[in-house]
Amino acid sequence: MTWFAVDDSAYAHPKMLKAGNAAIGLWVRCGAYCSAHLTDGIVPGAIASMYGTPPQVQKLITVGLWHESGHACPRCPQPPHGDYVMHDYLAGANFSRKQVLDRRSKAAAKKRNQRAEAENRARIDPESHANRSRNEDESSSIHRPDSDEHAGQMSVSRGDSDGTHARAFPSPPLPTSGTEREEGDRPRAQAPEALSLIPETWQPNSETIASAQSARTAAGRPVLTGSQLAEVTRKFVRRMRADRWQTTPEAAAVRWIEWAERERPTDTQQPPLLLGLPGGQTGPAWPHEQAQRRTEPRDDTWTPPTFAERMAQIDAQIAADHTRETG
Repeated sequence: MTWFAVDDSAYAHPKMLKAGNAAIGLWVRCGAYCSAHLTDGIVPGAIASMYGTPPQVQKLITVGLWHESGHACPRCPQPPHGDYVMHDYLAGANFSRKQVLDRRSKAAAKKRNQRAEAENRARIDPESHANRSRNEDESSSIHRPDSDEHAGQMSVSRGDSDGTHARAFPSPPLPTSGTEREEGDRPRAQAPEALSLIPETWQPNSETIASAQSARTAAGRPVLTGSQLAEVTRKFVRRMRADRWQTTPEAAAVRWIEWAERERPTDTQQPPLLLGLPGGQTGPAWPHEQAQRRTEPRDDTWTPPTFAERMAQIDAQIAADHTRETG
């Protein structure tokens, strides 16, 4: 990135004061344009018209901050017809086009060299590491004669006056029967359970049913009756077998709990206890319904209500609930 340099005393320079703030704004904007596009101080006429007005341009020419084509300043180049040149643009801290391009070229070459050096190091380092490791292995196998300075600390004992050397690296002891037994006693990783298609006779156990009922209660839904549990199980098995779902018993139980939790019983599946009607089933079909077993004696003379009577009872119950809620 290039910069358009403005002297820190420019705010009080006589030319700046005579030109005024509006013209100085045009001067700064066009100076930044020249620096960004490497024009060596040449301001195209179209750019001057875009950023300023003819009176502002004329003020810059009058005070000597700009020159138009045909000027007489010996230090500034001649701009093309219709363009302008900034006075002493290259005499200060602004860089010429050639200087900027040379600097960019050197920076690009430096980066290329750095990348090449990095690639060379990446190729050489593994080879050097391998050579160092091989040299260390070879040198470690050579036994150097011991001296009194290191007596008792090297591989040669004090009594080995005939030059006999102890082994630098003693052989590891052979494993004993106890070690072999310990190795054999280590538990082996269990193989994953094989997947299989869910059988047609699959049924959830009591723990699975209790988990599903607890999930429904936590979600604010009524527990399922025995017939509803049987229905959701039938649909679950049929769907899983139709999809050829390969599973394990544990995964099937988890999946069934999700089905039972989301089950929305139809009107024909609603338990009769929701209507408060007498009668009902004689006993639970599932273990979790033991707490709901009826204790009152069954009235064999009771006649089930007709459909119209049941609908009237439901409407009456809805009206009573509405009255109680609205007060």
